[in-house]
Amino acid sequence: MGIVVFWLDAASQPACQRFGEGELLAALAFTEARRREGLRHVCLSSELADSVGAAGVQAVEGGCLPDGERYEFSKAHRGAGPTRG
Repeated sequence: MGIVVFWLDAASQPACQRFGEGELLAALAFTEARRREGLRHVCLSSELADSVGAAGVQAVEGGCLPDGERYEFSKAHRGAGPTRG
């Protein structure tokens, strides 16, 4: 099972629809249709076999990613607006 869309139906009961790994566009369209119907807690979850790894940065050592590229991240700038030059 590659992709699953979950939601609460009109009676607040959990429901789901399964999609194959190659059906992402269909799953996204299905998700959007459920939301437009006014259903609540609509979400999409996937476990795709072709995924390279877990989402996000998996390792930073000495300021570098595993492939050697520099990785600089700071939360200090968030919400502060653009910096003045």
